[in-house]
Amino acid sequence: MTEDYAFNPFVDGFDEDPAPAYRELRTRAPVYYWPLADAYLISRYHDILAMMKDPRLSRSQRDSDHYQPLPEVPEYAEYRSATANGLFQVPAADHLRLRRIVNPGFTPKAIEGLRAAILEITLDALAQLPRAGIVDLAPMIDVIPLRVIGRLLAVPAALEPGFLAFARTRLLLISPALTSRERDELVRDLAPGYRDIRALIAERRQRPGPDLLSTLIHVEEEGTRLTEPELIGLVESIIIGGADTTVHTLRFMLLNLLRHPDQLAQVRAEPTLARAAMDETLRFDHFNKFGTPAYALADLTIAGMPIAKGKTLLPMRAAAARDPEVFADPDQFDIHRADLEATHNFGLGPHTCLGAHLARLEAEVVIPTILAELPGMQLAGPPEFSPHLFFRVMTRLPVQLHPS
Repeated sequence: MTEDYAFNPFVDGFDEDPAPAYRELRTRAPVYYWPLADAYLISRYHDILAMMKDPRLSRSQRDSDHYQPLPEVPEYAEYRSATANGLFQVPAADHLRLRRIVNPGFTPKAIEGLRAAILEITLDALAQLPRAGIVDLAPMIDVIPLRVIGRLLAVPAALEPGFLAFARTRLLLISPALTSRERDELVRDLAPGYRDIRALIAERRQRPGPDLLSTLIHVEEEGTRLTEPELIGLVESIIIGGADTTVHTLRFMLLNLLRHPDQLAQVRAEPTLARAAMDETLRFDHFNKFGTPAYALADLTIAGMPIAKGKTLLPMRAAAARDPEVFADPDQFDIHRADLEATHNFGLGPHTCLGAHLARLEAEVVIPTILAELPGMQLAGPPEFSPHLFFRVMTRLPVQLHPS
């Protein structure tokens, strides 16, 4: 590592185009200790691939030497229980058990049943837009994935506004930048949502349907069923894993297709290409600045760098996805590239993204529907971003619409 090198993702222009900063990180300090986060940034493809397979690394924040338990106060009881029973903090053995139970609800066949609902939700969002002039597409994308999750769980229409409010509040709680007062207020705001979810669980115990929540309630493994805290924890995990991540990805898909009109035309003509466009967008222009943290369960060494037990490792997937040792012409956006499968955008092994098939189906329905309903649209200016610790949050995507 060059001693005078300092990685800084907060400089002007990083959100707009982080590729130069990632290139320098990957070249000058492929395993870089970042004092600001007390974390190691891993930026080369093969080092990250090895991380994804390494049993000495945990995804649970409980294994971090910075872990702080939630307050043991009554106001936090439900939030603490749901967090402890969700997919992101349970011990490895419980994680495998929960994934075995929930995976059948996320197979391609199971998810395909949502195609009509995704189309309906997308058309509803488009119906709110004018059909001429300059329009911002970023807010229109925002509601689609959360409404899709609501349909996955068969949340009744009367409860949908409350479910969406609960989900948005829960997503805000992910930020480590919250003050204690801000976190307390958000946790209090979750109470009506927990009440509604418990009521839904009770109803589906008596009157199960074809939805995912009913399946989770009634599935058995080795003679046992999921507890109510586990069910609520899984609902939260689905929200966390499948809402904001899909929103950001869909926005960046639109941006990159609009910047490459020839490939946009191909997706419009052949909607199934949207799946490849999603994978290439996540490779070429990922929204996540740092990747999903991992925590060392033992002292280890990566590329000659010793890392102590309990330390945080950040796999810089966006940097690795431009690694020229793996990807041909890595700085070119190409939905037909032959090396697209090497991206592993949705992970590997037991931590493969639960909602990968749902995200791909949303891409295949949402993006071609927007392209079909808004023919001839063009970028009307650069996208705009708002500050965020983890994500490149695109808050404005202006396009010029032409009357059809």
